[in-house]
Amino acid sequence: MMEAYSKIIVSEPYRQVRLTVNEFREEEYLHFREYYLDFEEEWKPSNKGLSIPLEVETSKELFIAMAEILSLAESKQVLEEHFGETIRDLYQK
Repeated sequence: MMEAYSKIIVSEPYRQVRLTVNEFREEEYLHFREYYLDFEEEWKPSNKGLSIPLEVETSKELFIAMAEILSLAESKQVLEEHFGETIRDLYQK
């Protein structure tokens, strides 16, 4: 199972939470998974996590939910300041 995308969301000395995308049985999945540092100092996935099919509708709903969560804590101006360039870049591709 080859990862098409991986981003560390939380990084602590012995624990990470990663957002990854990979293919399984010809279907792409989005994973939020906790990783741990083993005794050989290699990062290994734990059984703690969530996997959902990577589809346009689920990705859209996840994006909307994250934007709503962020907007509860930050004003639109702050979101534009921090994420405006990223959002514009995504729409230009």
